[in-house]
Amino acid sequence: MLFMPSAVLIGCTALGLLLVMRAWKRGRAPRQAPLGCLLAFAGAFGLYVASTPIAARAVIQLTESGFGPIDPGSLPKADAIVVLGGGMGATVGEDGIVHLYARGAPDRFETALRAWRAGRAPLIAFGGGAPNVPCAPTEGAWNRMRAWERGVPTEATLAGPAAQYTTDESDGLVRALRERGVTRIILCTSATHMRRAMRIYQLHGLEITPLPCDFLTRGAAETFSWGGFIPRGEALWQFDLCAKEWLGRLSVWLTRG
Repeated sequence: MLFMPSAVLIGCTALGLLLVMRAWKRGRAPRQAPLGCLLAFAGAFGLYVASTPIAARAVIQLTESGFGPIDPGSLPKADAIVVLGGGMGATVGEDGIVHLYARGAPDRFETALRAWRAGRAPLIAFGGGAPNVPCAPTEGAWNRMRAWERGVPTEATLAGPAAQYTTDESDGLVRALRERGVTRIILCTSATHMRRAMRIYQLHGLEITPLPCDFLTRGAAETFSWGGFIPRGEALWQFDLCAKEWLGRLSVWLTRG
């Protein structure tokens, strides 16, 4: 998180202001601390740009490029549909009951289910982590139960072990898939995450058909608005999300080839 644009730009602004205040306390004018002024201005301006919807949209479009919406029924058949985790939340009520709910990227589950109903693969494999809530199941186990409730047979589902990152999630899922003789998969994850996820599963030797979902832009329906220059917290979050993906791609390239 220290390498996210928001953290870097806030740190840059804070350091610049600190240098300016230090110069002021020594009896110098702020302009006599050029480095501090430069850092403060650059950090504040960069933070403004990263917080604008128009800049966030441009970065998202670049990150999602090549992975537009697909009709699940048009996909070639595969051995399994692999659904990456990232869309489960958990909370505990005052009565001690654990409540599970979809958040983050719930479109992954729904899109994969449409592909299964279209007969694209006989098996759905769910990944995901374990929430920091006692007695809560892993996301994979929870999605598996949700699939049963939606009419998917028990034998047509698989849940991978709890994982924290896409890399260890893939290690657990691929082991389970190989036990089923799976070599071709339909990979379902958010469009921003697809390129990195595909590379990771390709390095496991699987044949991949992408099924992107959970889009952060409106695609061809995007229109220009002057409101896009007004900073918003959501835009900064989206900017950080894309930066995380690009850093993740670099990490995969450096560590796995």
